[in-house]
Amino acid sequence: MKIFLPFFSLLYFGAGGQSIVTSKKDSIGSATITYRTACYGKSDSDIVFVNVHENESTSVQAAKQVLDTAKKYCLTQLQHRGIRFVTFSFKGKTFTIDPNRIYTSKGALASLKKNSRNYKDGIFAEVLKSVNLLGANYTATYINHKKLVVALHNNTNGEPLSIITYKSGNEAKNAAEVYMNLQQDPDDFFLTTEKQIFDFLKLKGFNVALQNNENVLDDGSLSVYAAKKKIPYINIEAQEYHVAEQKKMMEAVLDYIKTKNL
Repeated sequence: MKIFLPFFSLLYFGAGGQSIVTSKKDSIGSATITYRTACYGKSDSDIVFVNVHENESTSVQAAKQVLDTAKKYCLTQLQHRGIRFVTFSFKGKTFTIDPNRIYTSKGALASLKKNSRNYKDGIFAEVLKSVNLLGANYTATYINHKKLVVALHNNTNGEPLSIITYKSGNEAKNAAEVYMNLQQDPDDFFLTTEKQIFDFLKLKGFNVALQNNENVLDDGSLSVYAAKKKIPYINIEAQEYHVAEQKKMMEAVLDYIKTKNL
């Protein structure tokens, strides 16, 4: 299974034509994945905003507005047919992965088993190797050299993920601390790997969970990978269509960056 990063393309878009966009492609089996990076300021910033689930478009809409106003930082989107999962064929068999569950070997294996009926096939080891390489290509290009990674996600009303999930639900075991503001929608919350970020966002009154980096379940997500590599990580999770709320959350992160002079 061939994996490749064949080219970059350069163009301008957005307000006043001030954003620089580059596109980089990778492939796995029959699937082509595009990583679209829009930079609103210095492209060599040590801070990156990422979106790995293409169907979570509210987060991208909010990010474009906030970053265009700030005139700083880059947003990298994983694009694949406008949908959440990446499905590909290899040697006549079909496989599916969650692109936020491929950044550790254990997580990639679990993602393939959960989403692919053909995981017991004889070619499975070869497919798993390619999934691991896909994740490694992504982290090497966009994550490993950063001082802060900000992931942008959306959920649906009440299910399957909220701050309540981390307070008393099935994610509680993965949280070291949780702050819940009863005046806020529980679907709008932060997850971070860093205590000082947790404390900062808590003081601002946001719902926020601090990941238990020592004992968190290794599901292959970026938060787990970042903790292993000691890369500070923030997930801005907001309910679908909560553009205003997600913008406020992004602005709080920018305030943290400014306060800490990152």
